[in-house]
Amino acid sequence: MLTNIRYIFLTAIRDKLFAGLLLALVLAALIASAMGNTALLEPEQMTLTLAAASLRSILVVGLIVFVCFHLRTAFQSREIDVLLSRPITRSNLVFSYWLGFALLAFLLWLPAVGIIAWDAIVFEQGFWMWSLSLLLELWLVVAIALFAGFTLKSAVSSVLASLGFYVLSRMIGFFVATAKSGVLFSDALVNEGFRFVIRGVSIVIPRLDFFGKSEWLIYGIPQLDDTWLFVIQAAIFIPLLIVAAIIDFKRKEF
Repeated sequence: MLTNIRYIFLTAIRDKLFAGLLLALVLAALIASAMGNTALLEPEQMTLTLAAASLRSILVVGLIVFVCFHLRTAFQSREIDVLLSRPITRSNLVFSYWLGFALLAFLLWLPAVGIIAWDAIVFEQGFWMWSLSLLLELWLVVAIALFAGFTLKSAVSSVLASLGFYVLSRMIGFFVATAKSGVLFSDALVNEGFRFVIRGVSIVIPRLDFFGKSEWLIYGIPQLDDTWLFVIQAAIFIPLLIVAAIIDFKRKEF
């Protein structure tokens, strides 16, 4: 298991993952700072909001692309076969992949949090809660990409599926609010059906709109109980996705 984690780390260095994403994070922070300074009111708050959203998007996309292409390369180069020839179970192999990618996410999370802290900490409690939720979100994204990488036979399709799932999970709060309003369709029956479908979808997919709220950085945390929502989401869906990847991997023939 440790050997596989070390190999993932060396692969990330070889593929310039750290250098590329660090450069992207710095550029995004500089652009956010430049755009924030153009604001007539609350330039500091605007800079924080833009930087937080940009850094999160860069890390998510970078991790999804790396995880999916790494796994597809491992299948095509028969690296998976070599690992399975050793005394390691398929469950441990999948879990070691998640641990390796989660370690990369943690190492990339550190400079992102440092950049936000460098810009300014308006509310310290909100900053630490935002930082924790970002780390859990990245670990959840790794689990999503891991599941897609093990179940789909194309790196491109894995990336697209992971990104689509992430965007849907991020926007599901908007869909739920729209469905509750009941004004989307003129027919009340159609609105009720749409509300029922959206409610069902919001139950079976993670609610990533609970994670990394920029308002925590600006206005603090209005209700501390709300922060448990992202912790519970991560505690449920990360193991669920890993187990689903293990079950699918055990069904494959090599």
